[in-house]
Amino acid sequence: MEIARYLLIRFLTEVWGFKLDSESGGVLALRDGGNKVVVKTIFLDVYEEAALYKEISELAKYDYDKAFIAVLPSGLPLIDPKHLKSLGIGLISVDPSKGLDGVEMRLPAKPRDKPQAPGVDMARIISAVNAAVAEALNREAKKIEEELYERLRRYLDKAVEDLRRELAARPPIISPAQQQPQPSTPRQAVEENEWVKILRKKA
Repeated sequence: MEIARYLLIRFLTEVWGFKLDSESGGVLALRDGGNKVVVKTIFLDVYEEAALYKEISELAKYDYDKAFIAVLPSGLPLIDPKHLKSLGIGLISVDPSKGLDGVEMRLPAKPRDKPQAPGVDMARIISAVNAAVAEALNREAKKIEEELYERLRRYLDKAVEDLRRELAARPPIISPAQQQPQPSTPRQAVEENEWVKILRKKA
């Protein structure tokens, strides 16, 4: 079976021009330009249909753009081409007795359908972004307005309080009219006379 594997690799790289990336567990990972190609080698002395289809189903777990299975001519009668077509998997037969000429593609592989990302509505995204930005700006403007109002209120309260303290600390203002002595009445004039005061003391 080593000869079959060797001939298959030569065919894929020399005839088809694929680049071999790696080989593991009977699976060849190759590149065809930018496409990933996987080839599952199923080279058995005796083929069983159940085992064969199990090998085919395992291809689903690999990441590839195109996939093939490679079998010996004795395995071809057990493979249903319609089933492979429905999966998009290609088929290669390898007859080691014929050398490189014994490698033949029996069924082409179809590019694997990969899930497409849903369409993006850029207009809706832009509208949502603009709305979010406008809302954020409104919140920020309101916040700034509230902060300015609070600062102004505190400033005015402090200014009024300082003015009150300054006025309370000043001495009362006396008008000139209040400073002039009031004219005394005749009785007050008599009582304030110095002779009257002396006579009262002697009495």
